[in-house]
Amino acid sequence: MIRVDDRLIHGQVALLWTKELQIDRIIVANDLAAKNDIQKNALHLAAPTGVKVAVVPVSHAVKMANDPRAKALKILIVVNNVSDLLTLTTGIAEPGKVDIANVGRVQGGLKDKRKLSDTVYLSDADIDKVKQIAAQTDNLVYQPLPSDTATPFLKLLEGNKRYM
Repeated sequence: MIRVDDRLIHGQVALLWTKELQIDRIIVANDLAAKNDIQKNALHLAAPTGVKVAVVPVSHAVKMANDPRAKALKILIVVNNVSDLLTLTTGIAEPGKVDIANVGRVQGGLKDKRKLSDTVYLSDADIDKVKQIAAQTDNLVYQPLPSDTATPFLKLLEGNKRYM
């Protein structure tokens, strides 16, 4: 699964999603975090015991996901923006479930973004990228928590016809 979450690894990802999906690897695909030792250490500390974490540039995450050895692992890839998600879904041969769950609030600029749900705020450029992603996968969803029903992400856009 690939998840878009402003906060990368935090309680929901670390505890709920890793348990629900029985994850043994988390790949944080983020160019800035990969260069920041303090942030890398914090992300490693946020992960549950027994789950290996790699904080890598987005291009390296694509290579890791496409490595034949990855098929034997239960991997959660986490990004914090739609641009990086597009890079991943374009580059990964079989991206699987793609969850845009929590994005657009932490990085600011809310006045230039559209509220699609309580946890998703996207710019017009992000919405265009989401449409490209939707063309690449049939499993693009909005599911903030494992206990929530996965909603096809395009339904969030259809709820407001001006985005389609």
